[in-house]
Amino acid sequence: MVIADTSVWLDYISRPESPSGRTLDSYLTDDDIQMVGPVLTEILQGCVSQSDYDFWSSRLAEVSFIDTDKDTWLIASEVNYRLMRRGNMLGFADLIITSLALQHSLPLLTLDSDFERVDGLEVHLIER
Repeated sequence: MVIADTSVWLDYISRPESPSGRTLDSYLTDDDIQMVGPVLTEILQGCVSQSDYDFWSSRLAEVSFIDTDKDTWLIASEVNYRLMRRGNMLGFADLIITSLALQHSLPLLTLDSDFERVDGLEVHLIER
């Protein structure tokens, strides 16, 4: 089971035969993907038409979903506190994605090496 961040999903949508597209497709086939709110929002806000939005919102509704709770926000504050002390930060959406992965002990599938700065986060970095 993994959480795939937005970069992987967008590559899958635009280039399904790319390495990340094939990897994500394999996880989807095995029902081993967890969706999180920031990723869902970022994917859907990028849709170019209503039919595109309807298609992806319907398809993504089938993916298991992890919601935030108070612990998620406490983890986010701790992660950001530690990153800031080292002169690093994550964007807000990435911070919540990271916190959910840590909270649920799930690896993060990504194209973005920025996630590797987070202590304790298992990152599965896919080369472009």
